[in-house]
Amino acid sequence: MRLNLSDEPVTAELLAESLARKGSAVIAVNGTSMHPTLQMGWRVFIEPVRGDDLRIGEIGVFRGEHYLTIHRLVFRGRDAAGASILVFRGDYNRTRERVRPAAVIARVVALEVPGAKRGRGRIVEMKPDVLARFYRLTALAARVLGPVAPVLGPAGAARNGPVGRAARSLFSLAERCLSLFLPERR
Repeated sequence: MRLNLSDEPVTAELLAESLARKGSAVIAVNGTSMHPTLQMGWRVFIEPVRGDDLRIGEIGVFRGEHYLTIHRLVFRGRDAAGASILVFRGDYNRTRERVRPAAVIARVVALEVPGAKRGRGRIVEMKPDVLARFYRLTALAARVLGPVAPVLGPAGAARNGPVGRAARSLFSLAERCLSLFLPERR
């Protein structure tokens, strides 16, 4: 979900400065990539966080080239040079975004769900949902099975071969099925 507050990088800088001074901020959701977890028009309460401190499954705010994005952290990894990479994904889309930890500026800690009458919204604390638990469980499994994976087959075979494709397909299917259990209205 992109926050097109402006097409200038200064938007992210202003939000980061506001977070540093106040310790929190409130921004409106503009987009559908995090539906149904975050819906268009809802306001989210964010607090500053370093990318390295964001937990898998949490929803973070990070800088894009000309926009801010709110997506869920689904995986931590390393690039070819060994630098830390965070992988984010919107709950409603399949695209994954690889981001350096320095690009992360905040985490979503609560949201305001509008009520039936204007001004009657309620604030809901963000707690781990079914997808957050799934991503944390798979990260734990990857950490445990990571050292064993090279023993299971030739180098690169599990990742790029039929076994790797089947594993990624099953993972994607599990993501889609679990997304059905996300609350439509909180």
